[in-house]
Amino acid sequence: MRSRTPRLALLAAAAALLAVPPVADSVARHRAEGRLADRLVREQPSLTARPDVSIEGTPFLLQAARGSHPQVRVRADATSDGRPVTAEVTLDDVSPQGGGHRAASASGRFTAGYDALGGPDGATVSDAGDGRLRIERSLLMVTAVVELHDGVVSLRPTAVSLAGRPLDPAGPLVTRSLAGRTRTLPELPLEMRATGVSAGPDGITVTASAKDVALA
Repeated sequence: MRSRTPRLALLAAAAALLAVPPVADSVARHRAEGRLADRLVREQPSLTARPDVSIEGTPFLLQAARGSHPQVRVRADATSDGRPVTAEVTLDDVSPQGGGHRAASASGRFTAGYDALGGPDGATVSDAGDGRLRIERSLLMVTAVVELHDGVVSLRPTAVSLAGRPLDPAGPLVTRSLAGRTRTLPELPLEMRATGVSAGPDGITVTASAKDVALA
């Protein structure tokens, strides 16, 4: 009978948490999300604004009592190499470990807008549709796809024109015009590794992931 007492107490506590009004549960979730957002501001100097944090799992107070959450999502504006970047990070199966927490996995999307990708040579970068980008400089226009190799982002031209006349995308003029437009990716948060890169309406997006992530 005595061995059942702790189990019954745990069940009673869980039942009490489940009986918490939805409004109270929502308030508790909002406060926890706010505390996490404030903590990120203190710990991440690259952030340019307070991030948006969403802690998943219902009821929230029961998840909080266990110290674990099925998913935590963070969206933040930051800078990388002096360029504005929008970061979206998702942490799955967050649970306590030691004096901190650990996530079973993390995934991220880091997007740099085209306005931040222009070069000192006066070139402009824009969306060309179909997963491609367009680089224009004076009379030269290059359409290219972005590729990722060993942490380096590069461009592969698919169409080129000079003053409206088509050129060979593999020709020396194109090679010279794209020289120096490779980018070595900076260190990503949570030791995530880049898994892909793509061009879209919002800019260039790098996707990344990590397993078994230690959180402070």
